[in-house]
Amino acid sequence: MNVSKELAREAKKLGICQEWHERLKGLDNKKALLEMYINGIDFCLFNDYPSNDFIRKHFKGMMEEFGVFLDDAIYLINPAKCVTLGKTTGCVEINGYGVSEIFVKHNSEITIVAKDNAFVMVDAFDNSAVHISADGNAKVCVNRYGEAKVGERVGSSGVVKIIEKCNQKLKIKNQKL
Repeated sequence: MNVSKELAREAKKLGICQEWHERLKGLDNKKALLEMYINGIDFCLFNDYPSNDFIRKHFKGMMEEFGVFLDDAIYLINPAKCVTLGKTTGCVEINGYGVSEIFVKHNSEITIVAKDNAFVMVDAFDNSAVHISADGNAKVCVNRYGEAKVGERVGSSGVVKIIEKCNQKLKIKNQKL
């Protein structure tokens, strides 16, 4: 079975909308599938879709250029997006006027260093751990789901805001992504 059809079949079971289901079935290359994963990240993360084993088997080695990491050690500077899955560890630094969106899932443990005038949005899920340092005029906003751990150190006039989300597993179904 081809990868996109296998993904479409599983997404249908999870309640993906018809429009995205049709798009998913019609994709014929892995780069397009990775772009769709990033664009539909909420559906994917809330539904733990696709599984880490599936991602490892079909996308490892090419997903990293899209900012998706699984069981890796990372050090990134100013990524627009970063998705950490499995047991990914490392540091993400955002400086200058950088803007970044970071998703931390499973058992990943990430340090986020925000400096200068950076703006960072973080979604932390499951049993992940996020350590945040905000210096200068940096602003970091964290949506914390489940048992995710968030630690912060704010220097000078940096700001860290943590928003507690529902502790139940959330599902996005039949929603246009």
